[in-house]
Parts: sequence; C-alpha cells; structure tokens
Amino acid sequence: MSGEGEAPRVVTAGARDDLAILNLYRDVFAEERWFITTGPEFCLDLLQMQARIDAHRACSSSGVWVARGARGAVRGVLFATGGRLQRMRHTSKVEIMVARASRGCGVGRALLSHCVAWAEGSPVVEKLGLAVFADNEAAIGLYQRCGFVEEGRRVREYRMEDGSYRDDVLMYRATI
Repeated sequence: MSGEGEAPRVVTAGARDDLAILNLYRDVFAEERWFITTGPEFCLDLLQMQARIDAHRACSSSGVWVARGARGAVRGVLFATGGRLQRMRHTSKVEIMVARASRGCGVGRALLSHCVAWAEGSPVVEKLGLAVFADNEAAIGLYQRCGFVEEGRRVREYRMEDGSYRDDVLMYRATI
C-alpha cells in the first residue's frame, strides 16, 4: 500500500473521515475512468458528504467503512446503500473506491470482505448488488473472488466523451 506494507485495517467511517472520503471521491472521479460521474460533475461538498455518511450509519441496511493504511490514512471507502422502499429493504448496493496508489494492494478486498461479513450477519440484508464497467477486469475479478456473480448487463449504457460506449455489468451476492 504505497510503501506502507501492512494489510489495511477496515473500520466504520467516523466523523474525522469525512474530508478524507470527500477528497478520495474527488481524486477518483478526476481520473474519469472508473465511474460514470466525471470530475467536474461531482459536486458534493463537505456538509453533504457528512450527511450522506450519517444517513448510512443510521440505516440498518446501510453502512460505510474505510480502509486505513499503517499510518492511519484513508486508502479506500465502501458505501453499502440499503433499499429505502419496503420491497427493497433486503438489498444493499455497494460502491467502492480505492486510492490510485493503493490499488492492487488488498484494500478493495479488505473492504469488500468486511462488507460481505457485515451483510451475512445482518438480520435485514439478504443481497448485495453492484454495477461495474464491463472493461474493469480487475474489479470484476475481485468481485468474483468475493462471491459475486453477473446477473445482467446493460449494453452501451454509457457514452464516453470520445463517442465510444461502455457496457455496465450488474453483479450480486446472496448473503443468506
């Protein structure tokens, strides 16, 4: 992990993590490669990020965790967003971000494994779901190693600035 050498430590995001999470989002979106949101489109401010994190902590089918490196820096974040409607209450959608310098170092796996364990112990969550660009082979491999399977594909879902298209792969993992 960027020279830190130790496995990341995953903990529930706290108030002191709000700015680090916001900056991680800004950095990853600025890459304009892994998410549908581009850098200029991302417009959450610190108060909005704090509200988002607080809402996740208050919902039994949601959670937010950070992966810390040996020196305590936030290297990645995972939001699990529970269904708000009664008929979707058993599901939680996963969004994961890892700092560029920490990719391939076990941060994503640590976050995802923690989320899966949380969901398996939850009396509410029965299914984790996520969406990933079809060409993000590293992420798809990680998701598969953590028990996720493809449940569908949205072909040509996103039109990129250069006119090319990218498919969206929908994946899930049952937790019961």
